[in-house]
Amino acid sequence: MRNFYLEKSLGIDIREKSVCLTLLGKTLYQVDVLASEHIMIQSISKSDQKAESLFLEKVNRFIIEHEAWTENVIVSIPRSNITVQSFKLPSPDRKSVDSMMGFELERHFSSSLDNFYFYNHITTKKQNQYHIVCAAVNKEVAANYLELLKKLNLKTSVLDVSTFANLNLLLVNGEHQDPLSVMLDISSDLIEISILINSNLEFSRTIAIKEHGFQEVFLNPENQSEPHKRISEKVAQTLVEEIKHTLASCRNIDDSKSVDTIYISGGGYLISHLALRVEQESGVQVVKLQSPKSINQTAQSNYAKAFMTTSLSLALRELKKNPIEANLLPENLTTTKKKKVNVKKTVGLALATVFFVIAYMVNQNIQAKNTLTSLNKQLEEIKTQMGPLEKVDLEYEILQKYTKALNKIDKLNPAKFSLLVELSQIIPSDTWLKKIQFKKKNMELNGISKNASQLIPIVEQSSHFQNTHFVGTIITESTGEKFTIKTAIGTKE
Repeated sequence: MRNFYLEKSLGIDIREKSVCLTLLGKTLYQVDVLASEHIMIQSISKSDQKAESLFLEKVNRFIIEHEAWTENVIVSIPRSNITVQSFKLPSPDRKSVDSMMGFELERHFSSSLDNFYFYNHITTKKQNQYHIVCAAVNKEVAANYLELLKKLNLKTSVLDVSTFANLNLLLVNGEHQDPLSVMLDISSDLIEISILINSNLEFSRTIAIKEHGFQEVFLNPENQSEPHKRISEKVAQTLVEEIKHTLASCRNIDDSKSVDTIYISGGGYLISHLALRVEQESGVQVVKLQSPKSINQTAQSNYAKAFMTTSLSLALRELKKNPIEANLLPENLTTTKKKKVNVKKTVGLALATVFFVIAYMVNQNIQAKNTLTSLNKQLEEIKTQMGPLEKVDLEYEILQKYTKALNKIDKLNPAKFSLLVELSQIIPSDTWLKKIQFKKKNMELNGISKNASQLIPIVEQSSHFQNTHFVGTIITESTGEKFTIKTAIGTKE
């Protein structure tokens, strides 16, 4: 049975000679990897029509095959087209920082600032100093990529930076707690070295990989132990030397401090070999960047797991909150999207209401079969319509259907409907009700929660419920804690 997705998001990680696409789908309970593909291309330039045509052909095939049209399109372009600068500004408050930013940026850019789109990530304040990481892209370069994607009927909602995308993944996973660490992002022809101090990006640079045969083993899934071993050893040696040079060029690093951890992403099929060799060469622990454990990767068995780290992080931008919400595009160039509502709560309430109607009609044996038939028909219509939809706001369509259903239910039994409204207001956002039953003056709730034990006092605080307790034991599953709660209905004295 095909899953029902409230929202989809497409991450497009464009490199010099490749592009990786990852499509994610969001259900009420989780985020699924729907598809991912790593595609080799030629370096894209406005004058090279052949390279452009190749890009359009291969990406378009992916979009059609996986029905990847969505208003959530998050893109990163080759890191060589992005300038990243880090600096500190002494200032008494944030407002003053904003007013000083233009003067500071002029120090770092030789050409006019009017030629660039900027994103400034302002982080910690220490002793009246703000830490700023500025990413910039030439407007003409950005426009070329946006126009290219427009030819695929894709409008970019976010133009992110691969550096920030990888750092987001690191921070979201909660792995990074080191005073000084290094983050490596490895492409088939380029490596980015980033220095992190207390989770802040201090410095970032790119170097070309000139090792003969690297690209071949980078792309080859077959077990070729000798080529892998030889090339990974040489590249690891280069990496360690470049890390030393990069650290030496950072003025804000105390010479007495040593690197605690090296985080590595990308690397293709060489990733495991490289991680091992870099650890051996440097004597520093090397950790491979992983996708969040909450992401379900079993929905799609055939995908580009060895290449999708950055594109997956990009796709997550519109589905989950990220520490760094970078967007190089000004508001006039981004997709205008409808204001998001709490889909999980709204749809959860709607589904709970449907469950209530079913239970109520069975228990009370009332003559409302036509209403139930109509609701079931509407739910089936939503499921069948989700497949062919391409450029429709899915949330709006879902809520429109459920609104009609809720209006009918409200007319059937307004008293019980008000109880459901009360539940929707007090139940935490990390809790999802799967079934609600009314038994005389009692109500039974079945669902899943990240922290089920918190629910009893929350429900008891309501004036509508009393004598609230668990029925049976709490069962821990991968999606959360499964519970059954029974409560008496009635206004407290």
